[in-house]
Amino acid sequence: MIRHYGHGPFRTLFLHGGPGAPGGPAEACREIGQYTGILEPWQSRDTVADLVEELDAQIHTRAEAPVTLIGHSWGAWLSLLYAAQCPQQVRALIWVGCPPLEEHYAAQINKRRMANLSPRQAAAFRQALDTLQHPHTPAHSAALHTLDLLAQKADNVCPLPADCDVPPPNEKMFSVLWPQAAALRAKGTLLKAAQLLRCPITIIHGAQDPHPSQGVTAPLARLQIPFTKNILPRCGHTPWIEKHARTDFFRLLRAALNG
Repeated sequence: MIRHYGHGPFRTLFLHGGPGAPGGPAEACREIGQYTGILEPWQSRDTVADLVEELDAQIHTRAEAPVTLIGHSWGAWLSLLYAAQCPQQVRALIWVGCPPLEEHYAAQINKRRMANLSPRQAAAFRQALDTLQHPHTPAHSAALHTLDLLAQKADNVCPLPADCDVPPPNEKMFSVLWPQAAALRAKGTLLKAAQLLRCPITIIHGAQDPHPSQGVTAPLARLQIPFTKNILPRCGHTPWIEKHARTDFFRLLRAALNG
């Protein structure tokens, strides 16, 4: 499934996070669609390799390459993997709230989330994490739901009310795909892919995002991979829903798309 916003030609795609969170960028896409055509492809496959293949088919059938890929969270990783494999198809990458590219930064995420929760919420968060270590238990689905609710609270600073319907996260898709994605980071595959990039990279990151921006910028800098960094104050993981950062986010995004 692909949602269209604005009018063609469609040279920009916004990849959702998760894995398994289709519809998440809808509000942002609607704003962007006021001045340029943009596609919001929904991911539907159950392996990372197949998702890269699916994205390639979506670009070939619906977009006009080379394209700009905006990736939110996990979507940033997917855009990285695709651009490394199909460099001729990608004009530029824009990563929003990109998770760390190296494993040793990952431990900071939940620590930073815990600091944003009350003691009771933090205890529920830890319990949900423990339950998810046993995927075949009856409480697995409830734990994933609890984790999603608490992560949304911990990940955002001052979120505005949603003005469009977003489907609930696909629990099965997350459970199948996230271990594969995490393994790519642990094995260094993401950084190897980054070294194959031949297009500009723009990073837009909230200062209060539990995902540390250094987990993205430090590895790229060490490998001498050029990028442009934009840190938004009073902003969490999803800038377009943040009261204090929304306007600056769309200003930066428009500048990057016009660059």
